[in-house]
Amino acid sequence: MTRAQDLAAPLEERRDTICALSSPPGAGVRAVVRLSGPDALAIVRKAFRDEAGESLGTPRRGVVTGEFDDGGGLQPALLLWMPGPGSFTREDVAELHLVGNPHLVDAALSRLHSLGARPATAGEFTRRAFEHGALDLTRAEGILSLVHAAGEAEQRAATALLMGGLDERLVGLRDLIEELRALLEASLDFDENDTGHVPLAQLVELGDHARQALEEATRWEVARHAPEAGAPRVVLAGPPNAGKSSLFNALLERGAARAIPALVDSRAGSTRDARAALVRLGPEAQEVLVVDTAGLEDGTERALSALEGRAQERARLQLDAADLVVGVLDAAGAASAGAEELALPAGTGVLAWNQVDRVGVAADPPAAVAQVPWVATSAVTGAGLEELVDAVLAGLASRGSEGFQVSARHREALAAAHEALTAGLAELAQGAPLDLVAEGLRAATVALDGITGRTTPEDLLDRIFARFCLGK
Repeated sequence: MTRAQDLAAPLEERRDTICALSSPPGAGVRAVVRLSGPDALAIVRKAFRDEAGESLGTPRRGVVTGEFDDGGGLQPALLLWMPGPGSFTREDVAELHLVGNPHLVDAALSRLHSLGARPATAGEFTRRAFEHGALDLTRAEGILSLVHAAGEAEQRAATALLMGGLDERLVGLRDLIEELRALLEASLDFDENDTGHVPLAQLVELGDHARQALEEATRWEVARHAPEAGAPRVVLAGPPNAGKSSLFNALLERGAARAIPALVDSRAGSTRDARAALVRLGPEAQEVLVVDTAGLEDGTERALSALEGRAQERARLQLDAADLVVGVLDAAGAASAGAEELALPAGTGVLAWNQVDRVGVAADPPAAVAQVPWVATSAVTGAGLEELVDAVLAGLASRGSEGFQVSARHREALAAAHEALTAGLAELAQGAPLDLVAEGLRAATVALDGITGRTTPEDLLDRIFARFCLGK
């Protein structure tokens, strides 16, 4: 069955019923288990009783209070019943709100599986909503970006996409290009003196409107995911006096950043707050937000002051928001350092074995910390900086933030549409055959349809929805 045939078939003929935990895993006050599919109500009926101990029958849309039989006992439960097509997936959807005990949740899921509900795959609920026309691919990607947002700026960017900001612009833009193509093809059947002929000036004017609308959509997408929010965040972290700020300054100089360099001092602890700068790294000048942080201490060697404590807290917040952590360690001090002093920051993806220009350096990091890609570096001599940039870009390529990947896909498709539209209008102005111009403009439509999901290949859809969490 083709995808078009699949979408045209009745839901009950082409879909099984899926279920998954849709709230965060682990203990909590409440857990939400979601079912979607033609047998959602029949499955829930077999295990749910209302407050009077009666079977559900056919409930109205809304909330029913009762108990859920998980096969080992009764759990207090709320049932949210949302029959299709008026649900997120446009299928019948049931949500069981249970006590957030992981053991009870596991028992409930096992019971639902035994009654015929299949465990959902990652992103399957959102993919069903997309395939049933409840949302386009940009809104689906907005959900993905929102789930993985690492800060307020990324949350705002994801919300703008989820609310349809890009899709609304693309719908009108696509209509303009399709109208232009239709007029070009219609003009083929008429001479200049016929009433059906469309003057060249009118075609050019419509093409200019389409180009302006495309450029506006591109500006909106760029502004939505502004560099500070959209560029991957690379955080330099490590113990005090490891040379993080010197390395930060060297990367700023290398990336031609317009930023005030960090103050550097030979005494440990000179960095009190996180400093960030947008730099362009590598042969393709990829924008990266590089963040310098205060030296990390565990507080066991000495008592930290209130100011130092706040600096440590901010450094760890930056670690939590990082797309890639560069752990910076002092190679010169490695010989006298204990194992605990060489511990890498949590989440380190690349190790900068730093200050190798100093006397008494250890050429290679100990095996205990050489478990991640590492580069010997010196901000003084510039040794290893090019290799460090390469390692950072390679690390980002394998673990780029969701919001960054989504925006990059959109910008690439918008650029392809702009190239096709600009080339088509140039051919039109030069007097090229109208049928060739119309066919050339089709590439612009295809590029836009790839953004919204009209013509997105199945393998790309698989990759996008596989990045969702289970239960979403």
